[in-house]
Amino acid sequence: MDLKKLYRELVRRNVFRAVVAYLAVAWVLVQIADTIFPAFDAPAYLMQGLIYLLAIGLLIWTAFSWIYDMTPEGIQKTSEADDLAQTRNLNNRRLNAVIVGAGIAAVLLLLAGSFWAGSQWNRGTELVLDPEYRIAVLPFEDRSNNPDFNYLQEGLAEEVIGKLVNSKALSVIASKSSFQFYGTEVPLGQISQSLQASLILTGSYAVTGQHMLVKIELIRTEDQEILNYASISGDLAHIQEVSSKIQTNIFQALDLSDLQVDNPPAPLQDINVEAYKYNALGMSAMRDNTGQKLEEITRYFQAAIDLDPNYMQPYIGMAEAYIFDVNRGYISATEGAKKARQYVLEAEKLNPGCGEVSGILGIIHFLEFDFKNAVPYFERSLEKSPNFSLAYHWYAFTLEFLGDFDRAEELQKRAGILDPLNAMNDSFLTLNYIYQDRFSDARELIESKLAVDPGHKQTLWLKAVMLTEQGRFQEAHKALVKRGVGLETNFVSGYVFAKLGQEERARQVLNNMLGSPFVSPSQLAIVYCGLGAYDQALDQVEEAFLTHDSWFGWLVFTSMADGIKDDPRFVAMATRLGLYQ
Repeated sequence: MDLKKLYRELVRRNVFRAVVAYLAVAWVLVQIADTIFPAFDAPAYLMQGLIYLLAIGLLIWTAFSWIYDMTPEGIQKTSEADDLAQTRNLNNRRLNAVIVGAGIAAVLLLLAGSFWAGSQWNRGTELVLDPEYRIAVLPFEDRSNNPDFNYLQEGLAEEVIGKLVNSKALSVIASKSSFQFYGTEVPLGQISQSLQASLILTGSYAVTGQHMLVKIELIRTEDQEILNYASISGDLAHIQEVSSKIQTNIFQALDLSDLQVDNPPAPLQDINVEAYKYNALGMSAMRDNTGQKLEEITRYFQAAIDLDPNYMQPYIGMAEAYIFDVNRGYISATEGAKKARQYVLEAEKLNPGCGEVSGILGIIHFLEFDFKNAVPYFERSLEKSPNFSLAYHWYAFTLEFLGDFDRAEELQKRAGILDPLNAMNDSFLTLNYIYQDRFSDARELIESKLAVDPGHKQTLWLKAVMLTEQGRFQEAHKALVKRGVGLETNFVSGYVFAKLGQEERARQVLNNMLGSPFVSPSQLAIVYCGLGAYDQALDQVEEAFLTHDSWFGWLVFTSMADGIKDDPRFVAMATRLGLYQ
């Protein structure tokens, strides 16, 4: 074959210029799709399908440009058009116009993307600023003398918190923290100090038939002054109106009425009373730390959905319950994401653009290892609902996977402000420090918690992790023994046993872990690394990759996996997820 002749023929037929024009247009189409698809929560295969389609189109277009030319008389075969200067000039002008137009579009897209990214960054930075007021809503006191209405103690308080979650004028303490004082005799001064709250809302209610009378007090904790006292009456079926009136009283007492419309609330609706009851019981079960099973939690939410399919909150509750079980390590991330998506999309239909829905969609993208597309959902969530602590927690986790530890630290601290008694916030902030080898910061946080509660199990586990990362295995073992639970079932224990030469005990930990209903493959890989069984460790890493195990990021950052980090199999998987910098 005469390559020079072939080259001249390709130039004469404008094949090169035609291919460049096609690639320019294809690039613009891909960039547009990359922006639009996430906004509609489109599945990843749509983008893949578009790329495959464009690749096939390139082959067809190349063949077309070889065979045909654009002539003054229209499209004709190149052999028929011969080599007229008029034909060549027409083809050149048209193809040049396409290339230039696509180039301009590409520049405009890049500028728009840069502007959007800058606005997202500025908006995200603004979110970590702490408002002047920090309010804790405590469970209400039941004065009905009827146990059938006990669910309103937490349910009504949760409803008020839900009304305040969109406010940028207040920091609203999450119910997981503020409800810990439910049923105790702890003085308000001590409660406010524990929650770091400047305001506390307390209240009581009495129900007669379907009528309820609610009394509230908004107390400034600095001097125990009552800033607002109100009696609010309403019907149980119109409980959202009651909670909205409570919100209005809070804003009026603080002279924040103009800020009430930061983010317009969802339209008020009548709610089936029994559905409301089951949703309240589901939320209470999810906050319960006694280890209730997923089936016990979700049956409440499902009952609420069955009774009132237009009631949004049970769908949110179901989605959070499945995410909660992923976090507890009871189900896989793949299963949890699939179930959560099913319910949160129903909630989206009932309240489009809801901040809580956006936050949960961000979590689902994280669980699917789609970190890039999780970010805009989290940003939208925190813009709409700046007091949604769950979104801060998972957004920070996502940014750690992406290597942005500074921003993750800001978000974790903000989550700690909104949910100060949730041990998981301090845990992930401590792990953030450990990931970066900031052991002095991690030690300071750990010791401050142990000074208050020397036997705190989660903090002792974190201490063991930190000591293990530093190679201080004997001290790590002591911390695990002091913890008193999980010594024979936790992956860090298995790794420490292996490093201390207690191989039999390490393998027993492996057997115990494998006997669990669900076990993290990443955690199994850690124990295998401790034993030096690197091939078996890599098999577990591949399983973690395929099942979207949320502990996979741990493997990248921890020294416990150093034995496999240079293996091509590991590098390939971590690189595909964007975890190797």
